[in-house]
Amino acid sequence: MLHTFLKENDMNLNEIVKNEFIDHLSNLKIHFEHYFPKNNQQQNWIKDPFSADLPTNLSSIEQEQWIDVTSDSTMKTKFGSSSLTQFWTHVKLQYTELATKALKNLTPFATSYLCETGFSALAVIKTKYRSKVNVEKEMRIAISKLEPRFEHI
Repeated sequence: MLHTFLKENDMNLNEIVKNEFIDHLSNLKIHFEHYFPKNNQQQNWIKDPFSADLPTNLSSIEQEQWIDVTSDSTMKTKFGSSSLTQFWTHVKLQYTELATKALKNLTPFATSYLCETGFSALAVIKTKYRSKVNVEKEMRIAISKLEPRFEHI
């Protein structure tokens, strides 16, 4: 699209800038494929462990735990009566490695929460009534999970 735009408007792009675009887009593609793999068949064991084939992308410990989970009738009952995340959270009590891998696949964007929290805090701090240039200290206070102990201050 960039090439078409440049050609239509009779413009040239510096080769260094062009390579930067290519590198950036290539990295985006790699990250996108990491979060959204094309072969979703490998993740069927997470969606329905009791009807999926033995996963090949698991370590030997995880495969053993998967066999234990799928042969356990109480786990099958729990799977039918709870949501997917509740089921894998319950599995984590006994089969930590397998459940951790499943939960990581179910929540790929959990870290974006921190970015969204920081952006919201910055939007509140940077109002038209309070437009400071340096807001590092205010941001630290706004996104901190620590409760202030006013009696010690």
